[in-house]
Amino acid sequence: MAFTVEHLNAWYGRKQALYDINLSFEPRRVIAMIGPSGCGKSTFIRCLNRMHEELPDARVKGKVLVDDVNIYARTINPRYVRQHIGMVFQQPNVLPTRSIFENVAIGPSINGLARGAALQELVEHSLRKAALWEEVKDILHAPATQLSGGQQQRLCIARTIANQPQIVLMDEP
Repeated sequence: MAFTVEHLNAWYGRKQALYDINLSFEPRRVIAMIGPSGCGKSTFIRCLNRMHEELPDARVKGKVLVDDVNIYARTINPRYVRQHIGMVFQQPNVLPTRSIFENVAIGPSINGLARGAALQELVEHSLRKAALWEEVKDILHAPATQLSGGQQQRLCIARTIANQPQIVLMDEP
């Protein structure tokens, strides 16, 4: 999927965080953004899947086009955007009341991607892709909070992969 950003500006209340960003990303590429702390990298990638607008008093102006569709168009549901553009945050955000298995299975279950044996296979596949399967295969029903910080981060990556997004954004995972 091609990504094009046109005249993107973002604010937190009155404070403008992004100024007139214009970029294009070709499909099937790994892109890294490098810059000092506080320069807007996290804000920018949060805008790419409409997470920025979840913050109080935050707003965005401009276009983010995915295969020529503006994800900020009024007719586009943010939930739909987030199903197709996954995000892994800087800090691991496991679901604390859920098991390791449930943390990975929740998205595909809610979105109707898999059930039963297919869900079990999808969870295993996702944990393998995140290089976590061998460490957790015998404790899948243990609380996700018992994992180390690095394991929790890989669990969050597995949870994102399980939703089968076309694009995955990672904020310093």
